[in-house]
Amino acid sequence: MEHAFIKYVAKGSNSNTYKFALAKFLLDYSRSKKIISDCTISYNEIATKFLEYYWFQECKYKFKQDFNKDKMPVVIRLIQKYCGTEYIPETYEKYFQDKKDIQKKLISDIEKQCFKDVIPRFQSDGENPFYMHFHQISESERKFMPPQTEKRHIILNYKALSFFKEEYETLTKILILEWAKFLEKTNFTPRLISKIELMKDPKRNSLNKFRKILLEMDNKCFYCGESFDNKTIHIDHFIPWSYIYEDEIWNLVQACSNCNLIKSDALPPKQYIQKITTRNENHGLLKWNRDINEYYENCFKAGFKIINEEKLECKSAI
Repeated sequence: MEHAFIKYVAKGSNSNTYKFALAKFLLDYSRSKKIISDCTISYNEIATKFLEYYWFQECKYKFKQDFNKDKMPVVIRLIQKYCGTEYIPETYEKYFQDKKDIQKKLISDIEKQCFKDVIPRFQSDGENPFYMHFHQISESERKFMPPQTEKRHIILNYKALSFFKEEYETLTKILILEWAKFLEKTNFTPRLISKIELMKDPKRNSLNKFRKILLEMDNKCFYCGESFDNKTIHIDHFIPWSYIYEDEIWNLVQACSNCNLIKSDALPPKQYIQKITTRNENHGLLKWNRDINEYYENCFKAGFKIINEEKLECKSAI
């Protein structure tokens, strides 16, 4: 089975990442089971996890699935249709908390439109398939016809479930590596593997330890230039955290609550690059300045927006 898994995950031509998402589902599902037996899994259950995986890729990390927008996987088009194309600051659960109808419709559409080929093709060779499915192959033997509603499920073989459970760590490492190799062709993003590996809302670290250091550099809001007298001080990631995916002081600035709220997970206007570069030079962080322009441009290419300069009162800030 290991050979078959590696074959379908690591080899062959890829037009989208559905096989990686299905593999992740099967591994995570098997790991969660305490009893080893044949399991009937509905397409709805698989679609629910597909939505979660791709929601983070599209709405949090802005992964590009293809350079050509017209070739985006159907699952991405569906998420863009119902959730828009902007970065979403809320957690997955909070975003859909009052949008249950949209979530249900998305899952239903993914179930109907995204499993025509990946489910029948993601199989082991020989007499021991990973699971039984009910797709019928066409007369040309090139396409599969999806099953009727009552047969929209797979029956996961107990041997496959046991194998996925026992070899979870090894197979997951192979899967994440191959998924990252596929996406790195079209993405300019740091820590790609870490983002794919997590695929859920991360636990953010406290930035309080940087507060004193930043205030010693300047006791004013980095963006609007206002003094912090009797005002709440926030720590902001100059290059959005959702892109940079780390907390390093070269990328942190102090901000008033208003500017921090307005900027959120967007990029500041380009003229601020010179300001943070100068600050880093003045405080011994020079080694990072060579990367800030590149991080900024690649973050923009990844789909993160640039805040309009008037919103941050740029003229008074610089």
